[in-house]
Amino acid sequence: MNPTAFQVHKSWAIPAALVLVVTGLADCAVAWFAQRPILWCTLIASTLPLTLFFFVAYPLLRQESRNS
Repeated sequence: MNPTAFQVHKSWAIPAALVLVVTGLADCAVAWFAQRPILWCTLIASTLPLTLFFFVAYPLLRQESRNS
């Protein structure tokens, strides 16, 4: 029986999805409540690559280095 794509990639897909959802919710909340939402929405969206690295890629790299 072949594993599905989700079973193969769930080690990074679930944390990546959570980071994307949290970033999107934060962006929506800032757009709704902030006085100058364009600036803050831009800042939140621009941190997405860093948060994906720190919460998804870096733990995977550490785990891979431990296994080898």
